[in-house]
Amino acid sequence: MSHTIAACSSGALPCAIGIVRLSGDDAGRILNALFRPRGSSSITDKQTCHLHYGKLLSPSGETVDLCLAAFYRAPRSYTGEDMAEIFCHGSAAVVESTLRHAFSQGARPAQPGEFTRRAFLNGKMGLVEAEAVADLLDAQSEREALNAAAQLDGAIGRPLRDLRAELTGLTAHFYAVCDYPDEDIDPFEYQNAQAVLLRAEQSLARLADGFERGSLLKSGFPVAVVGRPNAGKSSLFNALAGSERAIVTAEAGTTRDVLEQPIALSGGRVLLMDTAGIRTPEGEAERIGVERALRAAQQARAALWVFDGSQPLPVEPEELPQALRGKPCAAVVNKSDLPPAFDPATLAPRFDALFTLSAKTGEGLDALCEWLSGLIPPAAEILVTSPRQAALLRQALESVRAALASAQSGMTADAFLLDVEQAIRLLGEVTGEDVSADIIHEIFSRFCVGK
Repeated sequence: MSHTIAACSSGALPCAIGIVRLSGDDAGRILNALFRPRGSSSITDKQTCHLHYGKLLSPSGETVDLCLAAFYRAPRSYTGEDMAEIFCHGSAAVVESTLRHAFSQGARPAQPGEFTRRAFLNGKMGLVEAEAVADLLDAQSEREALNAAAQLDGAIGRPLRDLRAELTGLTAHFYAVCDYPDEDIDPFEYQNAQAVLLRAEQSLARLADGFERGSLLKSGFPVAVVGRPNAGKSSLFNALAGSERAIVTAEAGTTRDVLEQPIALSGGRVLLMDTAGIRTPEGEAERIGVERALRAAQQARAALWVFDGSQPLPVEPEELPQALRGKPCAAVVNKSDLPPAFDPATLAPRFDALFTLSAKTGEGLDALCEWLSGLIPPAAEILVTSPRQAALLRQALESVRAALASAQSGMTADAFLLDVEQAIRLLGEVTGEDVSADIIHEIFSRFCVGK
């Protein structure tokens, strides 16, 4: 018997609508005690999976709120159990009163992620899909949400389960041929086994290789804002960030440390890094600032080299730091609101893109943001974003490659299938078909209460 749990699923209170969620064998009975639909004394007698209007009751039977509620009969619910949701006004008084009433009827407070954990344990979703729920809740950009929603819909979990089933079928076929030689079983074909392993290697390599791009999708594509002192780097950083994150003064060398700020763009998130002006340092603090600026440029995947358009360019062309070579780098000629001191077009041959703008007025920022959006991995690719999944996929890939190499070198199937069985186990850990209770607990403990 499943103990009934209850929690607020609508986040911080107060809010427009508070959602109280229950799941378990007694969810229907407790909902009947809490909620009386119009024209009936029992919501469980009404059509399930529909919203019904009625009165939310206190333990003494008084009306606490007029609201909506729904009852979902197992297995047609998020958790796969009997489940109820009450959509009331989102005041702390109403929600807390409702939860106290539910607890007095035998429910207990839900643990973090317990609703989704029950959905996983009841076969409503795999472990990859469950982890995608957390990604969807944490999404800071539309691109992140699209990637998480695709994972939740099975874009990664489904092919992994299919691949695991194919590898399992391969090993089962071999052992069946060995154990039942007199039965009418198709012979084990080494050519077919190699083809299966090659497909598995290609699929796993694609997913494992996509993790780096997936992690950038979550943390933000790192872009360093670099250039000489007083070019307007911090002003540009603030303009893109939409807030006064960096100190801006007329004094050269104001920025000494690296400031980071994620910004949401149409394609996803970019992690901007404002850095100290690059020049020969005049003191110990500035020397450290320049070193950190170069280190940030090394870690970045792209850069914005900012020029002061109101000041003449140096006689000798400025050289990009070694850390930026080979990376997308745009020249940003700032201070277009002031009289120009040089033709920006002279910079074009040395950079991947050229923008003339004013960080002070915002003129020209849209074109720069469009270029930054183009740096983010395309939405058509569904990326692995979980470090846990990525580590297991890389291990499974190593096992499949070892099996393929053994098969191609002419080793017997009983030898190379040991590596295949290891890959099957690792894929089972990814999808949740072969995973320990400790791992399950660790994953769902990172969820919020009510999800």
